[in-house]
Amino acid sequence: MHSIQRRCVSAMTLSLAGLLMFAGCEPEVREPTTAPREALAASAAPRALGLGGDTSCVWGSPDCNLCSPDVPLRFQELRDHGEVLGFHPGPFNLNVAYPGANHWQGIQRLSTHSGRLLVLSKRDDAPGGNVGHLVHMASRNGEGGRFRSNRLSPSIKEPEDTAPPGADAAVAALPVLDGYRHGGGMQAVGSILALPMEEGPGPGRIALYDYNHSLTPSPFAFVHGETATAGTASFTKLSDGHFLLLLGQVDANTLEVFRSSETDLHSATNQWVRIDRWRKSELPDGQWGAFQNLNFVTDCNDSQIYLVGTRLGGLRWGAVSDDYAHLYRVHLDGHLRLEHVASRHLYCSNDGSRQCNLDAGAGLFVGPDRGLILYGTEHADDGPGSTVKLVEFRGVWADTRCRTDIGHAYVDFYDDSNFSDRGFIFDYSDQGLKNWARFDDVDRFNDKTSSVRWCIPPGYRVRLYDDSNYKGSSRDLVGDGALHEANLNSKAWGFNDKVSSARWLNE
Repeated sequence: MHSIQRRCVSAMTLSLAGLLMFAGCEPEVREPTTAPREALAASAAPRALGLGGDTSCVWGSPDCNLCSPDVPLRFQELRDHGEVLGFHPGPFNLNVAYPGANHWQGIQRLSTHSGRLLVLSKRDDAPGGNVGHLVHMASRNGEGGRFRSNRLSPSIKEPEDTAPPGADAAVAALPVLDGYRHGGGMQAVGSILALPMEEGPGPGRIALYDYNHSLTPSPFAFVHGETATAGTASFTKLSDGHFLLLLGQVDANTLEVFRSSETDLHSATNQWVRIDRWRKSELPDGQWGAFQNLNFVTDCNDSQIYLVGTRLGGLRWGAVSDDYAHLYRVHLDGHLRLEHVASRHLYCSNDGSRQCNLDAGAGLFVGPDRGLILYGTEHADDGPGSTVKLVEFRGVWADTRCRTDIGHAYVDFYDDSNFSDRGFIFDYSDQGLKNWARFDDVDRFNDKTSSVRWCIPPGYRVRLYDDSNYKGSSRDLVGDGALHEANLNSKAWGFNDKVSSARWLNE
């Protein structure tokens, strides 16, 4: 019998007081009174599923993820530099450090509670430690889109030096269970989380948590692997309503393939049947790596399932210290097969220190606009004031609602004329959060802009000035509800490396 420990948290400290179903003392997540269901011990023969992924999901559904149209294009259009985010530890001793064995391993954004919840997994060998934390990004929008940076200040030049709002904080924990102290790279389907665990007394396993009914859930099922390792979990819903689950052994070199026997994961008759195994030797040399996270995503156009893996280093090229995401096409017509499609070199820093590391936690998310968002974490809590640093990598066209809604309009500044290298996004909604009258105060971006992308509805424009304080010659980015891009180094614009201030204007 497992005793119930309680962790007391003041109502002021607990930013999810209105969401959690308690006020004074928070019950720890604990072993359920009825044992979680296990996977079938016997394995089935490789099964020709002949299925694609689910494309019927709608935003806010409890047990499915939204599909994204033309996944390969969306993947290639991820902005190579993201926006920085962060959160406070709340009432918890996070017990993460870098370098060190205890560090963040995975991150997922849940669809419940307006998409403001993140779950981060980690290793924790402390007595009474935790393998994960629930984070409430209370200051962020509740529309399911990109969060935008929560580390902007008009008085601090570098976002890297800016702390996030105090309301954005860890609010709950997933304690170590049965001695399994290492939580790995994970994936959520809706708000059902598949969290791999290892370094316990038995085989590696995946624990399933349901955040739809409680923000302090216990596992409702375990899926056991064949070895002691379980570093990654990949989780998706199929077009027939069943679920596909991959358990990645050490460095994801072997993937154990499971399928649910029922469409209701909470059904008393559901079993997780091992139907296949995939090994990295099935791909040519240089097409697979030691992935820390592997996430499924489905293409709306044809139900094709893809797998996105994150790690440090390219597969055949790229320094081992570089952050990469890799895209694979998943074939389910018989033995599971993977086909390498594309790679994306991402950058965890702009003008300062690293804000994430894809050797730590990373995770994919699809919001109501159907675009891909990739989140990356640092290893520890080295942000300002011992906060945890994150990066949000979104598409190069940042917000589809920009065409008609000024609240979602933006201008994206790039350092290079080919729309690459570091930059800064000028969101209409965040215009008061940086000193845009002086670009030297905006991540030291004075006289750096060589290209821009923008989307502004009719009746508005952004004026660019070549001097601070809105002085000197200018160029206008006129809103007409369309997507635009411009090379400021071109003869038509003649404004390369000149932008020193900018402001929004009404017609």
